[in-house]
Amino acid sequence: MLIDKLNLKLVNIECMPASTKLNAIIDLKTDIGDLLPYLATEIRGCTYFHGANELNYMKRGHIIAIRPRQITVTALQDEVEAQQMCEELKKMINGVHERRDSITPTLRKQARIDPLTVYRELPQTNCGECGETTCMAFAARVASREMVASHCGSLLLGEYANNRERLWGMLEQAEYDVE
Repeated sequence: MLIDKLNLKLVNIECMPASTKLNAIIDLKTDIGDLLPYLATEIRGCTYFHGANELNYMKRGHIIAIRPRQITVTALQDEVEAQQMCEELKKMINGVHERRDSITPTLRKQARIDPLTVYRELPQTNCGECGETTCMAFAARVASREMVASHCGSLLLGEYANNRERLWGMLEQAEYDVE
């Protein structure tokens, strides 16, 4: 096991003093810098450039940055959610470490789509069927990986088949979940 214990520290979001969300700073006793290219292969939708010593991705609305001796996670509700995230990260990192001989390392990966790219392919009806008040709000949630594009019921209609195919293709190429 590469990582057995994580040192967790919760901090307020300094640039947003009124926010009730917390950020986690997780210090690692073990340097995992050599594991970053393997993590880049395994983590869908991450951004990683070999030599920069940082891998970034979004998960459930949290921005996660993994560095050789530190992991940061944004927008956590409380200590319970932070502890759960720590356990998930520890399990993932240890799993990749155990399987690294069967993983081809990735040295460069950039997988992000901006909200405007998603919005351009949506029906732009602001119907609210997805639960958002506008298509732009929905697009932002899709781009941040908080929602999948298939939650847009209108996009699933035959008249939007070309838009759907283009959007699905872009999202799949950038390693987003479509459905």
